[in-house]
Amino acid sequence: MRDVWQVNVRCWVDAYDHILPGDALPDPDVAPDDDGLRQRFEYANLLDETDSGRYVVAVDESTPDEETGVVGFAATRWGEETKSFVDDDDAGLWVIYVDPTRWGAGIGSALLDEVTAAVPSRYDRLVLETFAANDVARQFYEARGFDVVERIETAVGEETYPAVVMARSLEG
Repeated sequence: MRDVWQVNVRCWVDAYDHILPGDALPDPDVAPDDDGLRQRFEYANLLDETDSGRYVVAVDESTPDEETGVVGFAATRWGEETKSFVDDDDAGLWVIYVDPTRWGAGIGSALLDEVTAAVPSRYDRLVLETFAANDVARQFYEARGFDVVERIETAVGEETYPAVVMARSLEG
């Protein structure tokens, strides 16, 4: 989870530096606390164990032994685990991050395919939220069949920022 956390931090810094103020971005030089990492790990396992979501990690196996090889991660949630904008008939794409040095290499698409394949057939759509100003993410999702279905505000710390809800059908 420490390596997943590092990918998450690098993504936040690279993808959101033009959206969020510097004090809202994580500091890559500050190590995560072990309790927080343990909670993330337990939650990732809980999704699978309770069939309320799927959490996957992408690893580059050609990475030298002294490095972890974690290059991305993604998770879906459904049922009680989703955010308020996800309807009962929808599953939510909770998170998808790929190390910025690997953007454009197909890892995000592979992660999206993997977590989408795990969504039970009783759900009609996959729904997500992203910052409205996150052009990289919006282009990624639009290229994979997602459309903006709603404009909302999302909170980061004490502030709110324009966001969009995007969705695509899970049928076919």
